[in-house]
Amino acid sequence: MSEVNYQRLTHRHLDQVAALHETCFPGYYLTLLGRRFLRAMYGWYVESPAAIAQVAVNDHGRVLGFVAGTTEASSYHSSLFRRRAGAMLSALLGQMIRHPFQTLGLIWERKDMIPRALAASMFRRPQTTIEIGAGAHDESHSASLVSIGVDPSVRRMGIARRLTELFLVDAWGRGSTTVTLSVREDNLGARRFYESLDWEETSRSDQAYHGSFSITYEKGTRD
Repeated sequence: MSEVNYQRLTHRHLDQVAALHETCFPGYYLTLLGRRFLRAMYGWYVESPAAIAQVAVNDHGRVLGFVAGTTEASSYHSSLFRRRAGAMLSALLGQMIRHPFQTLGLIWERKDMIPRALAASMFRRPQTTIEIGAGAHDESHSASLVSIGVDPSVRRMGIARRLTELFLVDAWGRGSTTVTLSVREDNLGARRFYESLDWEETSRSDQAYHGSFSITYEKGTRD
């Protein structure tokens, strides 16, 4: 395999990241919303100052893996809808033309998000960024790792582990003492991966989401 380089996600990576998401998560909720929607969503990780996003690329510029998340988990969806509402709505409309019943069903499944999306996109608040200096870490401040994927052809080569490490380092540098993530209960491979890296299970959902319950893991950034 050619040399792997790790760099921040930029607009030039978005098409490949959206395609890789489809490869890594076939049949998952966001995947069923279509590649244009995924590209619009991952655009948030390029634009938002609260985003943490890295890609692994080979020396030909091919994206082999990615990791994406946020330092502000509590405001993630509101910020996503404020910044990317137009692009995501356009993608949804296109998907609805191609697959009307499936798309309507997916929207209905997450109908709880509709009021939040409308409120965020209609009542835009000024963007503020809180800077935390090096060493000034808030014990209650937790980052969230939202998505990570590696091309099947290069798995078991340490790429996912390195992307996870880079995410933790970046989160620590921005003042987060812990990182959380959620995994589908039936995603046994991902669960084994995180547990092998000493991520600790903290909770389990009591309501199924798109056919599966979820498990939340946590890890300290000092680790």
